[in-house]
Amino acid sequence: MSVISEESEVRLAIWKQQQTLQMPTASINQTVFSNALGSHETPLETVRSPYNILVCVTWGLIVIVGTIGNGLVIFVKLRYEERSVPNVYMINLAFTDLMFILFVVPITLLQTVMPSWIFGNLICKLTNYLLYVTLYATCWTLSALTVDRYHAIVNPVNSIKWRTLQKAVAINIVIWTVSVLICSPYLIFTEAYVTVSEHENRTSTVCQAQWPSELFDKAFTLTVVLTTFVLPFIIMTVCYFIILRTLWRKPVNQTASSARRNSVNRIDAENTERKSRSKKRVTKMVAFVFVLFIICWLPVHVIVICLKFDSNFPRTDTTLFIKLLANTLSYANSCMNPFVYAFVHEGFKNNIRQKLLKFCVIYSFRVQTPNIHIEEENQL
Repeated sequence: MSVISEESEVRLAIWKQQQTLQMPTASINQTVFSNALGSHETPLETVRSPYNILVCVTWGLIVIVGTIGNGLVIFVKLRYEERSVPNVYMINLAFTDLMFILFVVPITLLQTVMPSWIFGNLICKLTNYLLYVTLYATCWTLSALTVDRYHAIVNPVNSIKWRTLQKAVAINIVIWTVSVLICSPYLIFTEAYVTVSEHENRTSTVCQAQWPSELFDKAFTLTVVLTTFVLPFIIMTVCYFIILRTLWRKPVNQTASSARRNSVNRIDAENTERKSRSKKRVTKMVAFVFVLFIICWLPVHVIVICLKFDSNFPRTDTTLFIKLLANTLSYANSCMNPFVYAFVHEGFKNNIRQKLLKFCVIYSFRVQTPNIHIEEENQL
């Protein structure tokens, strides 16, 4: 299964308990993803609640903000910023977030307010498949960006030879290729199928992965968590530990003072100092992105592991609510990076400010021009 698919099990367990006690059905919509990130299973009638409205509004805002933010990142960096290795990775990171927001979150949002899966088998397969492809691409692009920052700070001279745009693009292509291949089981085993209620003569359509066995299910879930969270977390943590140690041992002005002593003229020294500060700003920005990724994805991975491997883990309304919050937090991560760039990256912030100012000037000019013509005609 996946990070979102355990919600179905929780909902079904709650429903069975309530049927036994002849209680009303759960107040939260009977929907969610059916993989390592959720399950589109709705075995009984959907009951609307304030939680549904809150989830719909929140996820809708995530889609709107994430689409605009990541779209701006791609546009500004492609058109107005210099071609650099970090920018290649940031563009790819924004693209993966945009793919996730456009093709995964809206389908999940619609399914949250629907009593049953209505989009057919093909959309079922593609949605769950794209969910994991974009997750893999995101975490490994961020890992590659972190490793690039490591070499830029710790090994700046020797790494210049191979830290090129062509190799950065090649690494991104490899990341996407591996993501597409490693997530293929979701494309193969995910199905939309009809289920019959045990207690009522009622059917509903479910979209979730049908693994060959329970062992395969658990093994693949564990593989997903290890390769999309644990391993990238270890790589990025080690890199930033060494980066911080290097910066701590090297005083802030050491690079600049050394350059002033050894460079031919003062201009070279100032260029060296400016490049050093730029590297540190980019590294700081990437560190913020890394911390946000960990904060947003840790809860959902922990819950998935507990639901998958602990049969005694409580499957209650509270668990379901916590799972919805964890899913919302993981979705929100896809729209946070543009804000980090805007607050930390001076170049990106200045470009956005200039373009918005230019747009406002052009718009106000177009609005005022017809008014001027009207006044002239009235005077005539």
